[in-house]
Amino acid sequence: MGVKHKVISQKFDEDSITEKNPAICSKLIVEGKNKSARELVLNTEQSEDPIITADTLVFSPSKEIVGKPKDHKHSKALLREFSGTTHSVFSTVMLSYRGKSRTETCETFVTFKEMSEQEIEEYVLSEEGVGKAGAYGIHGPAGKYITNINGSYTNVVGLPVHETYEILRSFDLL
Repeated sequence: MGVKHKVISQKFDEDSITEKNPAICSKLIVEGKNKSARELVLNTEQSEDPIITADTLVFSPSKEIVGKPKDHKHSKALLREFSGTTHSVFSTVMLSYRGKSRTETCETFVTFKEMSEQEIEEYVLSEEGVGKAGAYGIHGPAGKYITNINGSYTNVVGLPVHETYEILRSFDLL
């Protein structure tokens, strides 16, 4: 979108949020990240700059929030659960600026084909899903296993671009 920005490593503990509803959980994490980032820049020349924070959660067919897999065994279990089913991906974006804030949450439904054990094994061994919520990245090799998405593709990638654009516009930052 052509927005000049700087990445700030904030220190919010996402595991401190125990909410089971994925939309609420995502919102609480993003608010915590935003507050943490704002505190880090409080006494700097960037203290008046807008701060955008975002978070993406995968909600499994068994109705649980799924984070990043712990290991290959966990990745395989997640992909087996997604195989032949539809799950949800939630992303929340928050912008705070000059004492005001706006938050938007986006949900996308993702359907995987029925995956063979060999396909699951090959994908996990590729390491492409390491560090990704739900053990996969739609924009990489996992895309060949996805038969349908209903909603925002960029949400599943990790940042719902349309929602981010609308938030920036509402603050006259574009």
